Amino acid sequence: MTQAGAPVGEGPGLGQSQTLKKQSTAGVVARVVVPLLIVAGALYIHSNAASYWTRFQWLVLAFFFLAYVAVMTRGRFRDAAAVAASLALALAAVEGYFVEHYRTAIDTNTPGYSVYNPVLGWGPAHPGVYHHHKVDAKTGRVILDTDYTIDEHLTRKVESATDAPTIAIGGGSNVFGTGLPDSATLPQAFADAIGRRLHVVNLAFSAYGAQHFLRILETGLHDDVLTKLRALVFVVSPELAEQAACVRGYSLRGPAYEVTDGKVTFAGTCADRWSLPLRLLFEVTSLYDIIELKLDERTPQQKLDRYIAILTRIGQVGREKYGVPTALLYVPGPAYAQNAGSTDDEIIARLRAAGLIVIDAELDPSAFPGQDLFIPGDGHPTALANREWAARLVKGLSGVVSLDP
Repeated sequence: MTQAGAPVGEGPGLGQSQTLKKQSTAGVVARVVVPLLIVAGALYIHSNAASYWTRFQWLVLAFFFLAYVAVMTRGRFRDAAAVAASLALALAAVEGYFVEHYRTAIDTNTPGYSVYNPVLGWGPAHPGVYHHHKVDAKTGRVILDTDYTIDEHLTRKVESATDAPTIAIGGGSNVFGTGLPDSATLPQAFADAIGRRLHVVNLAFSAYGAQHFLRILETGLHDDVLTKLRALVFVVSPELAEQAACVRGYSLRGPAYEVTDGKVTFAGTCADRWSLPLRLLFEVTSLYDIIELKLDERTPQQKLDRYIAILTRIGQVGREKYGVPTALLYVPGPAYAQNAGSTDDEIIARLRAAGLIVIDAELDPSAFPGQDLFIPGDGHPTALANREWAARLVKGLSGVVSLDP
């Protein structure tokens, strides 16, 4: 029997209706709102200035995405997503610990400043002005705050003669001019020192090493700006042998060279020596910087020999392909040289014996009282140091090549 006044076949009661409404709302949140939040997080990380925390942020976002997949699916797919989510969370924790305890400063750069490059591993994505901001991780003190202008050739802007013989200067962040405005880089200081009569090109970029400069020359990547080439210049130091040995996490995508019986040959990227799972692990975390140092069995002497061989090859390509000399602006590194069983004088002798022009770039701080040769809290050369190096470069090149148009 039906209770008097009670409707028949009219659906659930009030309590059931509220329950269904809550379930419907929860379903909308689960299926629509959460994915939108994850997408919004990805867009935020992608569009925000890159820093040492970027990997951590992506790993945390990956955890939330995989956890969401685990909740919304069933069976083996859910189990796999749960395991992957746990792994992402563990890697995020490791990455966060690494950044917090090993990074003394935090750099942020405009998105696109350094992206994947198939030839060199990384480089600027497009022409434009990129902002670099660096703060002390403990105190928050601003160390760097400047802009870098990348021209249409994807090299840093240098004001010089456009239709004149070319001097190409290569190197890493020291030559690129990290922490300095365009007007204060070494290539610009050199162009200014010769009255901007020649075409000066800055082929350096952050974390580039001798292997990058060699790869640029061998592949002809920037031959469009090396017209009427008159000389190649590269800034070197014994400590930079580590860059050519693939022992830093940032080098994984970069070019690698092997030396066999004195012959330098291209060997793919620094990551090619590792299995694919390890490559992926090293790419998404900073673990490579810890693991590689423990696994690397090469001695400092072996790394230095490789470095000298690559520099020698640069000089050979300069002579044979471009018909020009190569000058090395040599910054002494007595501690590393000694650790490698050598001295700066012995290294310089080896480089000169290989046909390279070596110019002394040692700067004595006592000769510049009250003035900084290197940016405090950063270590890259100041505008003053670049002007001094430019003056030495002018003197060293003037007896070898003409610095007139």
